[in-house]
Amino acid sequence: MSKQTLMVPSKTVQKFNDWKKDFINGKYRAYIPAHKANKISRRHLIYCMTQKREVSCLSDGERRTYAVQLNIPSTVAVMEQFALDIDETLDIAVALNIRHPCNWKTGEAYVMTTDFVVQRATGELDRPLRTIAYTFKYWDKIYKMDPNGKRVRISRRTWEKFEIERAFWNSKGIEYRVITELDATKAQLWNIDFCRAARGMSVTESEMESFLNAFDLHWSNEPYLTLKQLVNRVASDLQINEDYSFKLFKFGVLNWRIAINRAQYLRTFRPVYKSQNDEIGELL
Repeated sequence: MSKQTLMVPSKTVQKFNDWKKDFINGKYRAYIPAHKANKISRRHLIYCMTQKREVSCLSDGERRTYAVQLNIPSTVAVMEQFALDIDETLDIAVALNIRHPCNWKTGEAYVMTTDFVVQRATGELDRPLRTIAYTFKYWDKIYKMDPNGKRVRISRRTWEKFEIERAFWNSKGIEYRVITELDATKAQLWNIDFCRAARGMSVTESEMESFLNAFDLHWSNEPYLTLKQLVNRVASDLQINEDYSFKLFKFGVLNWRIAINRAQYLRTFRPVYKSQNDEIGELL
């Protein structure tokens, strides 16, 4: 296979260069905006109050993934539909002997994109940011269970494209992961939306610690209390308004200060279930 078997039209080069210029100048935008994506998919064009820009998610699963990744406290930026340098991906495809994504009829190569590129703060002086690249695909599009109950890969062509992406990011020292809707569930998005009113709250550390200590005490002693009962008892202990107690709970959830089981939907009339593992560690 040769790099010369595919063409790269000048309009493609210009579009990529325009996108790259905006990126370098700090004006991030999705390379594939929602209104120009495949019309069969469910697309979402949303304004992100955190990043102060429009965000394009090309499926329900991508929308959930965006919300979950952005909600991790160390996240600095989430860049969706991130374009990969076409000259580099063409060279990688040749080296791996994999057909580069293209228009099969015209032989025009497409600019590849990675669904999400996430930057996180590390707290380290020598490496203040850590970058991870994520490709999102629905589980049943890339896996199946064999008769022995073992997960196996399907859709060889899709995995070939993943290998080009992986090689691209690895060449830059950046970790690459393939994720599915199991990594960003409906319950996770529900809980983020449930707690959204607490985003941007100003809470002192001593105030948060007092709330967490009181909440943990009641939560441990009476785990079957409903969420409403829990926050009301904490409000009574701390002599604060019940609405404010609720906001402190939501603030704690948004900032991963309360170890809830994020697979469970938060409801005021249901108990709050504790996490059995380090869920944030799995996401990181």
